Amino acid sequence: MTGERENVSELACREASLGDMKGIWDLLRGVADDIPVSIASDADQERALSNLMECCSDNCSAVVYNTEKEIVGALLAERDLLDLALANKETVNVRLTAAAAGHRDAAFTMLFGALISRGAPIYISLPAGEGQALAQVLGDAGFSSLPGEGKAELFKWEPPVEAKAAA
Repeated sequence: MTGERENVSELACREASLGDMKGIWDLLRGVADDIPVSIASDADQERALSNLMECCSDNCSAVVYNTEKEIVGALLAERDLLDLALANKETVNVRLTAAAAGHRDAAFTMLFGALISRGAPIYISLPAGEGQALAQVLGDAGFSSLPGEGKAELFKWEPPVEAKAAA
């Protein structure tokens, strides 16, 4: 990655695919302490790569890349299969969000904008120690914090009432 700050016009966002796994993995290794995600052991790496593969196969994840086609942001998400099976509605669970330090504002704006445009409820859990300032980003994007206990903070976004009625 270039390390330079890029503006939104120099970045592009698209749906993630299995072909993006190496680029996303390189990004995750670079920002693992900020997410936080453990990739220190072989077992941790296997778990992270399995999650990455599942999310890239589900058509809910997205990547942001720069003019050199380097992935500088990734949002890994999957459909909630229980909601889909029982209520016949799409709900998206975000598993991981990461962006290179010089690109966070623009990348997160693009990634969450793409996910919100689906019009489905979205849930994301931010673990203690998350160092990307995502709570502020989520609040700015219209997510609300849900009450709870534990080591993680849970956020939810729902489509506006008029959007639900149109669906």
